[in-house]
Amino acid sequence: MVMKSMRGEGKAGGIMKYFLFTLLGMAVGGLVLGSFADTNSVSSNDVAKINGKQISIQSFDRSLQRSISRYGISTKQAYKMGLADEVLAGEIRSYLLLNEAESLGIEISKEQVAARIAEVVKPYAQDGQSLQDALELLLRRQGMSEKDFIHEIKKEVSGEIIMNAIRGGFAPSNDLLANDLYMFQTQTRDIDIILFPDSDIKIEPATKDQLAKLYEATKSYKYKVPEYRSAYVATFDPANVDIEFSVSDEEVKEAYENHKDSFRVGEQLILSQIVTKDEQQAKDIYELTENGMSLKAAAVKIMGKDAAYIEGISFETSMMLPDLMEALKDRKIGKIVAPVKTIIGYHVVKLDNILEPSIRPFNDVKAGIKKELLEVKKSDYFYNIATDFDKMLSDEMSLEEIAKEMDIEITSIDFIDNTGLNKQGDDGLDMFSESDRKDIAATIFEIDGDIASSMQDFGGKLVSFALKSKQDATFKPFETIEAELLEQFNADLRRSENELLMQKYLAEISTGGKTLESIAADNGLKIEKISEISIGKAPPAPLTPNVVPLIFKTEFGAHEVLRLDGKSAIMKISGYGYSGQDDAELKNKEIESIKARVGEEGKDEVFLMYLHSLSKKYPATVNERLLERAYGEN
Repeated sequence: MVMKSMRGEGKAGGIMKYFLFTLLGMAVGGLVLGSFADTNSVSSNDVAKINGKQISIQSFDRSLQRSISRYGISTKQAYKMGLADEVLAGEIRSYLLLNEAESLGIEISKEQVAARIAEVVKPYAQDGQSLQDALELLLRRQGMSEKDFIHEIKKEVSGEIIMNAIRGGFAPSNDLLANDLYMFQTQTRDIDIILFPDSDIKIEPATKDQLAKLYEATKSYKYKVPEYRSAYVATFDPANVDIEFSVSDEEVKEAYENHKDSFRVGEQLILSQIVTKDEQQAKDIYELTENGMSLKAAAVKIMGKDAAYIEGISFETSMMLPDLMEALKDRKIGKIVAPVKTIIGYHVVKLDNILEPSIRPFNDVKAGIKKELLEVKKSDYFYNIATDFDKMLSDEMSLEEIAKEMDIEITSIDFIDNTGLNKQGDDGLDMFSESDRKDIAATIFEIDGDIASSMQDFGGKLVSFALKSKQDATFKPFETIEAELLEQFNADLRRSENELLMQKYLAEISTGGKTLESIAADNGLKIEKISEISIGKAPPAPLTPNVVPLIFKTEFGAHEVLRLDGKSAIMKISGYGYSGQDDAELKNKEIESIKARVGEEGKDEVFLMYLHSLSKKYPATVNERLLERAYGEN
């Protein structure tokens, strides 16, 4: 969220964002990326340490929130469910690979980072939106700083290099295994079966004492009424502030002079180019230029009005995509090079000029600096509003008292649970945007006592929450669910008695005292026959998927008990067969598919073994106490 970002970066955050986008000049065919140092500090706020590298609680919390955002749960719930441990394990694995990459001397170049950023950001760019704007939007949505984003990209790229090397080096010969698996998957079984519905089992009615014991045993997870909270909402709307922010020319010039090195540009190539997704189109365009037609005219002739022709764009040579740089290595001005493939498409490029290293002139960047400084001033103003609000909270002022000092509107939210649902099971936070509701619910349930929460940015407004009232978690009264308990008790008892009866019959069959036929006769039931049950297909009714493995584990002629929906059964394996492809071509195709899956699974297993070895090489220490303090029920 914007306010969280403001508090984390202060005044420097805004202007540095502009410098990043100045350096990250992404255009079709090449992109520029500045270097940013990755620093880690060792402190008691680290949730894990891996061979000298630390994962801070702040960094991990951002990763955790991004990971669970799709599930609509709070970080405390994620910790209770074990999801936080899984996210942390993933973070540790990425650091293991990063350590190994460094020990092997693998350097992640600026070109690799730039190319990966383009891959990540491109799908988020809307029509008419630059990649710079798309990247800024992505960072805001993910709650990441520029430095963190680039650090994550480096970890990802280094991990992929090692993973691909390890997995690519494993090529098992699995013809025999693939054939065995094919034979197993195409086997079938025939069974004889007698069904015993639970509803036919006679039982003694449950007593009230038995129902009371069942209630006590199950109420904590079946009949719990969650805690509900209502809250006051204090909202400061920046749209109501009538202030004219301004930036002087002197301020813009000072910012430029103080950060001049950030505008340093290395040697540049001025390029005109056409980019197409179709290789043949690129070849046709190039062929026309070889016959004397201009690049632009050739592009329009082949692609029509959809031609993505870009003229006279500058690219810093040290940051250009390697494939383009290789194509232009002879540096002949005016030359059009043959089609070059990059992650963006197929390029036909003309070198227009070469520019020496320089610092971007003040006049070229002053408009951007001025715009960013204005944003910084606005951010600082509203940051100070939030800071003043927090100071008043620390002075133990109530929301009503604060409202007399600053322009805030106080409303309220009716009772909700920690997921944001009201007592009717509807969304109790529908007055807020959907993307903010889970964070708002979590904030309301983190409020302790009479102290309101700090202001946060929700939907462009600064919002604080104070506890209005609370209804502690409780349980549905026994009297209101007695009939439900009786139904559950009877169903459980019938099922249990039915299963005991099946075990009795199975024992009698094994000793020769009974046969499937005699059991059917004794109970006035018939033996049903079910044929061609397959391991890889849904079984016919009344069988359920969960009993298929047991059927295939049971030997020919042997008996077993099956538990089905609302009934138990005694079955006998009466036959087996094979449903393999009669068509040899289809059979071979299926075997090849199995073989490919076996190969991929083998590569995954080898890589997991490799990760295990890295965990021994680079021991990781997890601060369980800090995790419990941050996310546990305290």
